[in-house]
Amino acid sequence: MTVFHFFNCALLTFGPHAIYYSATPLSEYDTLGTCIKTAVVYLITALIKLVCLATFLKVTETDSFDPYQVPN
Repeated sequence: MTVFHFFNCALLTFGPHAIYYSATPLSEYDTLGTCIKTAVVYLITALIKLVCLATFLKVTETDSFDPYQVPN
């Protein structure tokens, strides 16, 4: 059921864009390569952001959760 839900959401998310892309002259201008390059740059940026947050974010030694990390 989970896999069905995933494919349903993916089809509803990307299906209209794929149909629009193939039905219009967009597919003639090498936009697929541009989209792939953009996705790679986005993933690299997200990875750098994650590494920076994991490196420089202050972690307290207490068991309580403080979303704002205000010092006592």
